[in-house]
Amino acid sequence: FATSVVVKALRANGKPKMIHSDMGSQCTSSLFEGTLQNAGINHSYSRKGHPYDSARIESFHSLIKREL
Repeated sequence: FATSVVVKALRANGKPKMIHSDMGSQCTSSLFEGTLQNAGINHSYSRKGHPYDSARIESFHSLIKREL
């Protein structure tokens, strides 16, 4: 699922320089990593045991969703 979302986003919006994700199994899979690598996209992770690393961006996204 995560890989198909990245491929769809690349087609619709162009290529980002970096994608940030948690360390879930889909986002650390070789298929996902290979997709990003083939597209020339860097991948950053939340640190293990630090679930709040992504809190700021998730909060920002929730504001955008509420406005939409």
